[in-house]
Amino acid sequence: MSKRQRWMLASVAILVGTTAYADTDPPKARPEGAVWAVVPDFPFAGDDEDVAKKRRSLSGIACPPPAATARLCVAAFDEGGEVRYVIVDRDKLTPQADHIVLQDDNTELDAEGAARDGNTIYITGSHSPPRKKKPCNNPDSRHVYRFNVDGATGHMIAGAGGKPIPPEDAKNRLWDALAENGTMKPFVGDGLCLGDPDHAVNIEGLAAKSGVLYFGFREPAEDETAYIVTVRADDLFGPAKLTLGVHQFHVGSGRGIRDLLAVPDGILMLLGPDDDKKNNQPDPVSWRIAFWDDAKSQAGVIKPRLLAELDLKGLEPNACGDDKKKRGDLKPEAMTMLENGTDFYRLLILSDGMCNGGPMSFRVNK
Repeated sequence: MSKRQRWMLASVAILVGTTAYADTDPPKARPEGAVWAVVPDFPFAGDDEDVAKKRRSLSGIACPPPAATARLCVAAFDEGGEVRYVIVDRDKLTPQADHIVLQDDNTELDAEGAARDGNTIYITGSHSPPRKKKPCNNPDSRHVYRFNVDGATGHMIAGAGGKPIPPEDAKNRLWDALAENGTMKPFVGDGLCLGDPDHAVNIEGLAAKSGVLYFGFREPAEDETAYIVTVRADDLFGPAKLTLGVHQFHVGSGRGIRDLLAVPDGILMLLGPDDDKKNNQPDPVSWRIAFWDDAKSQAGVIKPRLLAELDLKGLEPNACGDDKKKRGDLKPEAMTMLENGTDFYRLLILSDGMCNGGPMSFRVNK
C-alpha cells in the first residue's frame, strides 16, 4: 500500500468516526404558550426567603399515564426533605396542601429525580457532594425512596389506623454499589467534588419501567458522554448484593442527563449542561430531548436519537412573590408526559430556578 493510499484510508476512518458521533443540531421546539398558571403557590413553611428558595427548586415529577382528566402527581424539590402532591391539568398546576415527609427538613436530601411505575413512586437523592462546602461529601443525599399510592386517588396507601405507610429507604445501597462498580467507582467517594477535576457523581434523572430503575447522571460527563445506571427496584430495596447495568451515551459537548422519562417504546432523555461552570454561565449549553430504545442490545457508547432542542430564547425566569432580588435561573430539570400522540410527544417541562417550576409545554416530534 502506498503512502498516499494509507493517508486516504486514515482520512476516511477519521471522517467515518466523526460522522458517527457528530453533534448535529436537532429541530428546535418552542414552548406552546406562556408559563402555566400555578395557583396557589406550593405551600412550604418557613420565612419568606426560605419558602421562595424551596419554590424555586422543583427538580422532579412523577405522574400516572396521560389522561383526559386532571391527574394527581408527586413533585420533588432539591431543597428540604419533603415531596408535594400537585394536580396536573391541561394547562395549569394546582399544588396541594398535604405533603410527604422523606427525611428531616434540615438535612440536604437534594432530591433530583422522581418516577412512577404502576402505582409505585420512586424519589432519588442526587448522591452528589455540595457545590461550595468543604469537604466535598453529603451523606444525606445518598437515599432512594419508594412508596405506593392508591391507583384511584393518587395518595399514599394507608396502613393500620388510617395513616400512610412510611416510605421505604434504600439508604446507601446504590452509593455502595456505585463505589464497587468498575466503571463508576472513580467518581464515587468522600472528598470528590463536582465538575473539574473530579467529576463526582451527580444523579439528576430517574425513570422507572417494569420494575427497573434508570438513574441518569449529570456527572460524570467527560468526552461528550454521560451515564445511565439501571438496577431492579426490588433488588435495590432488598438485602442481596446489587448488580448494576451501566450504559454510556454520546450526548454532545458539555452536556449531562437532567431527567429521564419512561415511555412505552423506550426512555426519553432530557439533556442539559453538566456540572462544569463554563457550560452553565453566562451562556449555558442548550437543553435537548433525546430518545433511547432500551430494548435493543447495544454495546459500547450508545448514540440516542435526538428529537428536539428546547428553544428558550427570550424566556425570563419568574419571581417568587416578593422575592424580586433573586429571579433565579431557567434550568429545565423535570418532565412528564401530557400526550403521547401517533407521531409526537407533548411534554410538560419544569425548571429548577423558576418559581413553582415555571411549567411549560412543548410538542416534540417522534
